[in-house]
Amino acid sequence: MKCINKKRKKVLFLKLAAVIIVLFVILGIVLLSKDKNFEDEHPYNKSIQAFGTSTREDALVAPGLSRNLCVGEDFTQLEGIQNISEEMAGFFSLGEGTIPFSNHLYEKIEPRKVTQLMTALLAVERLNLEDEAVIEGDDRVYGKEARGCGLQEGYHVTVKQLLNAVLVSSAEDACQALARLTGGSQEAFVTLMNERATELGMTNTHYANSTGYTSDEQYTTVYDIYLLLNEFLKYPDLLNAMSLPDYTINYTTPKDELKQRWLDSDNPFTAGKVTIPKDVTVLGGKTFTSKSNNYAALLTQNKYGEFYISIVFHAETESALMERMSEMLSQTNR
Repeated sequence: MKCINKKRKKVLFLKLAAVIIVLFVILGIVLLSKDKNFEDEHPYNKSIQAFGTSTREDALVAPGLSRNLCVGEDFTQLEGIQNISEEMAGFFSLGEGTIPFSNHLYEKIEPRKVTQLMTALLAVERLNLEDEAVIEGDDRVYGKEARGCGLQEGYHVTVKQLLNAVLVSSAEDACQALARLTGGSQEAFVTLMNERATELGMTNTHYANSTGYTSDEQYTTVYDIYLLLNEFLKYPDLLNAMSLPDYTINYTTPKDELKQRWLDSDNPFTAGKVTIPKDVTVLGGKTFTSKSNNYAALLTQNKYGEFYISIVFHAETESALMERMSEMLSQTNR
């Protein structure tokens, strides 16, 4: 009898030991899975470079691929917003994490002045806005199409004033000054731009300069522009600057003379030149219109405090661009 009891105890002991081992194995698996670094910040795979054609949508909209980011398909129609085949566009609801309207969302476009938003972002992240900067000769811009704020070699100006000049009037000389101050050189700054783009998940973007000059090596997508503007919400200095309707920049010359220059906003939505739908606040962005090129990228807020981003590229005319942006802005309070 004693022998039987010993055998039973031995069997029970072995079963208990097996259960304990299994529990430890399960616990180990759970802990390892928590420590594993899943790259869920990126909305789509870095290896996807499908410019000129529709990107694989299953790779873009799969659940769990992004955290606190808007995800959606290349083409999504929404009643109230016209779908023009030649346009690249997107309407993003940041609070809901959705893209109610999209048209060629992931196709290659030239960023032009929208490039300057990355220049401004890096400046805010890496520089002290109250520091004084001395303008160098290479910061200046030349040519009929160049847009500057009157910077001359030897002028003293604060980083904050340079930032405001970039975000209010798209001053290219201010861009180049910020690039040099931030990166040490224009080339080094471009490297920083591309590194920051990768960090933000802008995997179909590449920068070649800080100003937005035309270059075959400079490209982005509507979706990547959304990722960039979305980052602006973390920095009040950026939001305050790009919402200004105008700005006065102050210089000190090498002879200690004080000079000023009035800068009008080149964004008609913040300059009060465009009728904005009721209860919509335009926080800023970049807009450009011409006979051959019309685009806009705006960060807005509705009457409930919810944020939206509206982007249109390749609009045929200025009136077409304004119509499309108005259609998007009107959707924010619905």
